[in-house]
Amino acid sequence: MKFIKSFESLIGKYDFFLFDQWGVLHNGYKKFNKAIECLKILKLSKKKIVLISNSSNPSSYSILNLQKLGIENDLYDYCITSGQIALDNIDNDIYKKYGKICYPLKLSKEKIKIFGLKCTNDIKKANFAMIADLENNLSILDFAKQLDMLIKNELPLLCSNPDYLVYDNKTLAMAGGTVAKLYEDMGGKVYRYGKPYNPIYKDIIKKMSIKRLSKVLVIGDSLWHDIAGGNNMGFDGLWVKNGVHSPQLNNKNEINPLLDAYKPKYAIDELKLS
Repeated sequence: MKFIKSFESLIGKYDFFLFDQWGVLHNGYKKFNKAIECLKILKLSKKKIVLISNSSNPSSYSILNLQKLGIENDLYDYCITSGQIALDNIDNDIYKKYGKICYPLKLSKEKIKIFGLKCTNDIKKANFAMIADLENNLSILDFAKQLDMLIKNELPLLCSNPDYLVYDNKTLAMAGGTVAKLYEDMGGKVYRYGKPYNPIYKDIIKKMSIKRLSKVLVIGDSLWHDIAGGNNMGFDGLWVKNGVHSPQLNNKNEINPLLDAYKPKYAIDELKLS
C-alpha cells in the first residue's frame, strides 16, 4: 500500500473514477470541499466520474440529496445506488422465484412505499424478507428471534444496503449488511446488490462502456465494501482513511488484519489535491 498526500498524483493513471459518497464526498450533512475540488479537476481532465452508493434508496433520491449538499450534476457522469440495482432486479430474483409477499425486517413505511411491497407480519405467509437501513442503537440481538424464524421457514432475505456499519456524525451504528451476513452464516439465502457485490459494478461497466479494467480506480473509506468490491472486479483502490474505519486506526490489532486482507493499492488521509 502506497500512502499519498495528494489525489492529483493519480489522475493521469486512470480514465474512470468510482467514488463512494458518504465519508468521502460528504458526511450526510455537508459536502467536503477538498473532495469536491478533486471532482472538478477530474472534469477538467476529461475523466469519467461515477458516484456509487450503498444507499437503499433509488438513484434519483441520491441525486437530489447531492444537490441539496451542493454537489451538482455536472460534477459527475453517473450516479448509481444499491437500492436502484435491487429495484431493477427484484422482479426476476425475488418475485418470479419466490412470490411477492414480504416480511419486513425493521423496514420504514417510506421504504415499503418506494419498493411497492406487499407486506405481512406473519412470517408463515411471507415469500421473502427484506432489510434496508436501520435505526441507531439496534444490535444484532434485536434480530435473533426473527432470523431464527426466517431460517425455519426457509425464506430468502433481500438486503438493499449491504453496509456493515454507518459512521454517522462520528458515531458508528450497525447497518443492514451485518444482519444479512449473520443470516447467510446461519445458512440463509441472501440477495445483495451494492458494494462489494458484482451487480452494481456490472451495471457501471455496461453504462460507462468500460473496456480496460486496469484504467478504473475506486475511491472509498470502507475496506469491507469499497476496496473489496474493487478487488473483486480487478480495479485498483484508493482507501480514504478518515471514514468508517477511523475508530480502528489507532488499534493495530484491528486495522492491520483488514489491510492484510483487502490490500488497497493507495491510501490517503482525506480526499484532497494538496
